[in-house]
Amino acid sequence: MSFGENAIKLPPPPEFELTALDVEKGETIHPLDRLQIMSPDTWEIFTLEFVSYLGKDYESVTRCAGAGDKGRDVIARHATEWDNYQCKHYKDKLSVANVVGELGKLVYYTWREDYTLPREYRFVSPKGCSSDCIDMLSKKSRIKAEIIKRWDKVCKDKITKTESIPLEGGLLDYINTLDFSFVDEMSSQELIDRHALTPYHTTRFGSYHLKRPQVRKPEPSAVGDNEKIYIDALLDAFSDADGGEYSFSNVMDSEYKEDLERARINFFSAESLEIFSRDAFPTGCYESLKGECHEGLHSVVRKKFDDGYQRFLEVSTQSVNIPYDSHPLRHFLQTSDRKGLCHQLVNDLKFKWIKK
Repeated sequence: MSFGENAIKLPPPPEFELTALDVEKGETIHPLDRLQIMSPDTWEIFTLEFVSYLGKDYESVTRCAGAGDKGRDVIARHATEWDNYQCKHYKDKLSVANVVGELGKLVYYTWREDYTLPREYRFVSPKGCSSDCIDMLSKKSRIKAEIIKRWDKVCKDKITKTESIPLEGGLLDYINTLDFSFVDEMSSQELIDRHALTPYHTTRFGSYHLKRPQVRKPEPSAVGDNEKIYIDALLDAFSDADGGEYSFSNVMDSEYKEDLERARINFFSAESLEIFSRDAFPTGCYESLKGECHEGLHSVVRKKFDDGYQRFLEVSTQSVNIPYDSHPLRHFLQTSDRKGLCHQLVNDLKFKWIKK
């Protein structure tokens, strides 16, 4: 029996910048997997984090923990209404019986007028709902039918430990007035997506699952509006060194061509890091990085130099040696970023290469 051999193609290069942390930790643990190891209490706090941050129209967000919560876990109050996020951290997916058991409490306590019906009632579970449960939640009329059918088994003796609650009389009349259009689930992926928009995300899940995009290279003949200040400052520094008159066009025929080209590459790298940090880290994270850079360079900038070009070279050399050991972006920081930060600071008018 003969067999053939097929050449194996090399895998494509990664679409993100590798960091030291990628190599140290290996393959990352996906946030969806991390949800599975949260304790029930941590799960409620996790839910509280994204609800309290994203609910801009909420007046308050509170957590009802332990016995006596009357079927409410995380309560988000509006001026006249409220939403309930029902946190369930079971080893399996939520079943129809699980959902009916919780909604039975809602029916009973709103019938007693202990609280009003919520505007939204969302089941929040790391494993999500079973397929049968999803089908039920997508067809709201079935929710009522399932509650009535399963009441005696999952609700009657489980709503409260002190009494049995039969579904009859006024309570039965009440449930028949409800349409349960406000009830739904929130998938695990939706949970992660919402939580990722909060400043709590990197603290809870870490930053090693974040991948920095490849840096875009500058166009050789096109200068962006955001480049004009630091490039003009560099041209002034070159002129200060030898008395020549340099522009973006004629500097390419001079000994300073490589200096300008590297400066632009470094600037684009730092700009890329800044955009990445805005999407993945708390507000102000990159500004604090620039602040540390400015502090590390200040005394060198203040030194006396023969010309602005020498100041530029010395400051660039010092920028590579600044430690950022305690900064959240340290694992994503490259040499080009460190030098590019200098040009961003020049753009911010924090310092110049020559003093006029």
